[in-house]
Amino acid sequence: MILTRPQLLKPGDTVATLSLSWGGAGTFPHRYEAGKKQLEEVFGLCVIETKNALKSADYIYKNPQARAEDLMEAFSDSSVKAIISNIGGDDSIRTLPFTDLSVIRNNPKIFLGFSDTTVTHMACYKAGLTSFYGTSVLVGFAENGGMHQYQIEDIKRTLFSTEPIGQVYLIMTDGQQNV
Repeated sequence: MILTRPQLLKPGDTVATLSLSWGGAGTFPHRYEAGKKQLEEVFGLCVIETKNALKSADYIYKNPQARAEDLMEAFSDSSVKAIISNIGGDDSIRTLPFTDLSVIRNNPKIFLGFSDTTVTHMACYKAGLTSFYGTSVLVGFAENGGMHQYQIEDIKRTLFSTEPIGQVYLIMTDGQQNV
């Protein structure tokens, strides 16, 4: 299978955030705002939230169809150039019955997330779209004190550049680098 690689991001592009699994953005709005701020200030992106992105964890859990509708609307919106997961969780598999692979296939764009959003990465794969397994709004983008420089460089190299991604370095948190 040949996968479609979505268009690269550029400063000024609109990205949509969503909660496909756990409602962490509604539970910890200060973390969400910190991540949103990094996306805007470090990468120059315009961040919008899907309709249910900031709802409570309880609402998110009880409404898998609403979560899938957010995903379908973000893929369908031509002004949105990338979709970024707020955080992982443990039940995004419940969104699959409401996920239309043809919407993903016909509207290729960057999808970024990790952990439980692997389910959505597999949906992208089945739709023929390359997706990006990586950080989320509440985790990497919302790092206390700002993002790590290697994360900034990795995101720019992967999502904003036509250059080959090249070697990905393991960065240790105990002071060792490039181990």
